[in-house]
Amino acid sequence: MAKISALEAVKIQARAVIPIVRALEAKLGKPDAHRLVGDAIAESWAAFIASRDEGSGHPRDDNMSYPVDSVIVKDTDDEYAVNMTRCEFAQYFRNIGEPEIGALLTCGVDFAVTRRVNPGWTLERTQTLMMGADHCDFCWRRRAGTGS
Repeated sequence: MAKISALEAVKIQARAVIPIVRALEAKLGKPDAHRLVGDAIAESWAAFIASRDEGSGHPRDDNMSYPVDSVIVKDTDDEYAVNMTRCEFAQYFRNIGEPEIGALLTCGVDFAVTRRVNPGWTLERTQTLMMGADHCDFCWRRRAGTGS
């Protein structure tokens, strides 16, 4: 079986999920539909990534390949900050007019992955390319008492 890229996997997922989200929005309302789908997708991706992760637990050691350009802002044993300046996920979902659903399928996964793969860390992000910012600002900080 041919290996597909993370971007192609998300595009395939989007073709299935977008109509489901629209149907759930009609039945549950947009906030509940997005919360339900976002939580399910985030936990699914977090479990998948955790099953493949062989890193040290430090966010810098993420071994997945993503179609993004990033600049490291800070890299210490206790803090790791990255500004993502280009994201093909965001480009794709903005081009098809679905940045909100794109955020559910991609951006929303980051926090669940951190909880699952890097449990000794917290993630803060205040903006995303997906929702129109000029960069995504990721900052992971080691939780107090978790050591290095």
